[in-house]
Amino acid sequence: MHPDERDELTEQELDALLPGWKTPAAPARLRTSLFGAAETKWWRMSIRIPVPVAALLLVLLAVAMWHWMKPEIEHDNGGELQPVTELRPRIIRSASVQN
Repeated sequence: MHPDERDELTEQELDALLPGWKTPAAPARLRTSLFGAAETKWWRMSIRIPVPVAALLLVLLAVAMWHWMKPEIEHDNGGELQPVTELRPRIIRSASVQN
């Protein structure tokens, strides 16, 4: 094979071509994806939250709302339970029921 018939350039030929080579312009979206937009509106900002964390926050919010919304139970004895002092069960048989 003759040296002039090869497709590859020599190191000297590549060095001579390099100063004249112009790089293609980078796409505009590449700069924004790397560095972010120059001016980001506050309503366009987003926060990424994993699904389990979001579900836990929703459950905690539901429990807090349930606790806040439930009515308070008032007791005559200051809120403490007292044992029954006297138990008198009454047995009602179906034959003796009066309407």
